[in-house]
Amino acid sequence: MTDNKNGMKEVRAARIRFLAMAATYFLGVFNDNFFKQAALLLAVAAGQSGRQGTATALFSLPFILFSAYGGWLADRFSKRQVIIGVKFLEVLAMVMGAYGILTMNWTWILGMVFLMGLQSTFFGPALNGSIPEIYPSWYVIKANALLKLVTTVAILLGMATAGIALDQQWLNTEIPFGRILVCVIILAVALLGQAAAFGIKKMKSSGSQSPFPWTGPLASLKDSIKLRHDASLFLAVIGDTYFYFLSLLAVMVINTLGISQLHMSKTATSLLAVSLMVGVCIGALVAARITSSERWSHVLGPASFGMGLCLLATGIFAQSELDMQWPLLLLSLTGAGICGGIFLIPLTSFIQVRPEAQQKGKVIAAANFCAFSGMLIAGQIFTLFDSSFLPSTNMLFLGGVGMGSAVLFYGGAVAAHRREKQGIKEESHA
Repeated sequence: MTDNKNGMKEVRAARIRFLAMAATYFLGVFNDNFFKQAALLLAVAAGQSGRQGTATALFSLPFILFSAYGGWLADRFSKRQVIIGVKFLEVLAMVMGAYGILTMNWTWILGMVFLMGLQSTFFGPALNGSIPEIYPSWYVIKANALLKLVTTVAILLGMATAGIALDQQWLNTEIPFGRILVCVIILAVALLGQAAAFGIKKMKSSGSQSPFPWTGPLASLKDSIKLRHDASLFLAVIGDTYFYFLSLLAVMVINTLGISQLHMSKTATSLLAVSLMVGVCIGALVAARITSSERWSHVLGPASFGMGLCLLATGIFAQSELDMQWPLLLLSLTGAGICGGIFLIPLTSFIQVRPEAQQKGKVIAAANFCAFSGMLIAGQIFTLFDSSFLPSTNMLFLGGVGMGSAVLFYGGAVAAHRREKQGIKEESHA
């Protein structure tokens, strides 16, 4: 009883310490998704849906080029200092983005997307590496589920309000008022995020003495390859990469599906993507109840199959002229999100818990390198498929990928579990 009370006191104290960081993260995630969704909707409305792939590539590129540096900073210095520094970069990025939106200058808009990716490259290892340092290991999955709930709300608000803001016409202005409103919002939120960062309590560095990774992406590639020696960690990183690859493709297809094929408003199109994220939020909470840091891989196969089945249903509903088409699309995308949340949360938690304290930043950076390499590929695949097939057909393809991948994840989970048991036996004999 005493241990339980002490454990809960520890958790409550950790929540207080993490509050300012969560607020900083919430505002940053909101701004990223609000601006990105606004830019993508403007591109699709202008008949330039191919820019979605370009924007995705530019956002992913910093993770590939600079992840090793982000991991090194998170391990070497106080995570609070790293976060405050990168929030200044976010303010600069939003100034660039605001100018681009006002003038519809895609060079500035895409430059801002690149800076957003660069900021996230350094922010991610500092934030995610702090979770297992602040919380006890048994609470990490629940902490990640709660953080995913917070960030999903931020994503939902960002994606939903982007279309709503663009559709506003409060004043008769030379530049469409909706674009002006978007600029005001992103600058205000960036400044609030910078202020919130200063509220983060000081944390000691892990004391890592790792040398600076001068080779950058080559160092990230080497770190990623080394993960294969830990079968469970390698499976988690592969699953994480797969999730972001598939989910990014789904979001880009949803944008073209709503505006180009189904001729919906920007608001209605954003709400389709929102339904997917609502599902992720629900799935995250479910994952916190049915998985733990020790038992998590059993959900990968079924969750991947569920994602694929729901995306397949979305494609079928989009091609069918049904009176209930809108609610059916919302239902199927929510289902895909629920399965996605169940799939993602245990992976994220395991990647945070598994490495030693002085290696967490490096491992998380390697996982980011892999995930965003997958997203970079996703952007190029989308550009190719968008020019060749209807969005509903592309959604059917994603459904097939999800269902087929379920077999691979089931087999990978079984193999990793066997190697884990074998390692335990060898240690006991030794």
